[in-house]
Amino acid sequence: MSAPIRTSANLQAPASRTVQSIARSRSRRGVEVADRLASAALAHDSKLALAVSDMMRECSSPANVWTASDLHNADGELFDGVGTFASCGARLCPSCSAALRRRARHRARAALASCPPLAGEYARLVTLTMPTVADASLLETMHVIQSAWSLLRKRKFWRESVRAGIKGVEFTVTSLGYHTHIHVLAISRWIAHAGLRSEWTHCVRAAWGARGREIAFNTPTGEAIVDVRLVRAKGGASYASITQESALQEVLKYICKPDAWLKVPDAHLVEVAEVARYPRLFEVFGAMRASHETERASDAETFLDTTCLSDGAQLLIPYSESSPTVARGRPPSLRSLALTSDRAAWLETLARHFAKRRAYRRGVLCARYSFAIFQSLAGDVSFGVESR
Repeated sequence: MSAPIRTSANLQAPASRTVQSIARSRSRRGVEVADRLASAALAHDSKLALAVSDMMRECSSPANVWTASDLHNADGELFDGVGTFASCGARLCPSCSAALRRRARHRARAALASCPPLAGEYARLVTLTMPTVADASLLETMHVIQSAWSLLRKRKFWRESVRAGIKGVEFTVTSLGYHTHIHVLAISRWIAHAGLRSEWTHCVRAAWGARGREIAFNTPTGEAIVDVRLVRAKGGASYASITQESALQEVLKYICKPDAWLKVPDAHLVEVAEVARYPRLFEVFGAMRASHETERASDAETFLDTTCLSDGAQLLIPYSESSPTVARGRPPSLRSLALTSDRAAWLETLARHFAKRRAYRRGVLCARYSFAIFQSLAGDVSFGVESR
């Protein structure tokens, strides 16, 4: 196999933003957020939040963050990259959030390509906001806006206008509280602005009302602020339109910028770290989801040859009904170990886990990218050819 050639200039990082600078920035910001979370966890006596800060610190450590040159895509084009060998999976982690955005971006582009507009339909960027509630926690606002979104999708107005789309949730921290809003890249017929504003206002009131809160909209209309812009494949953006790439970037910002976590109050930061299941922040819905899932299933059928196993003829494994069935439980998660172990044992377990995952993941990456050179921020170098 001959080596790929660097043929795509747009795959390279700008000179002012190299992969090395991105890696150092994510590592540094990850440690900053971990330190902030650790301080908040100690102040609120949260053993779980403290454990999450430990995992983030391991994830952001120089030994775990890598940069690479000569990675290649499916077309054989070479590019540089950055990532982590092992992942903590924390929503607060800059590196893990970047990985989530990357996966969401890949899924969004594939879903958008699978569902082109029909006659009379266009792509539109819809923004749905709700009032800032001063004493509401971040997690509460996330649950409320998700409830309001679920209500909107069931409304006749929305179902008759929007056939498919991609949705993302974002928040910013203000002096009054959390400004939480939804961006939707929708495939739809004409969406009447006044109608959408009225419907969304009703849904937001109902969602907050279910939590025993009555809210007011400090706007000239007394209703929620919404925005609808036409999405154009090409051309510049204006007050009434936006390019497709810019619309995707709006939808895929994924929660917030990393430095926003440094502005969140301690109690709310601990709450976010402790939550086991976060509200859905990104999703593909409607006909776009159906088309995308069908396409993925078709791809899997093309890739996997299961013909010989379809009738079980080759499964010649002796079986006895009297044979005992051994139940195999799932191993405990890192979170559960953090709650049941003393701190010294937990930190030792965590260090072993990340060391093992780093070694495994390094081998996987080297096997996948045969021509790449990986280097951790700690200076460790690995070559793709080493896997041969």
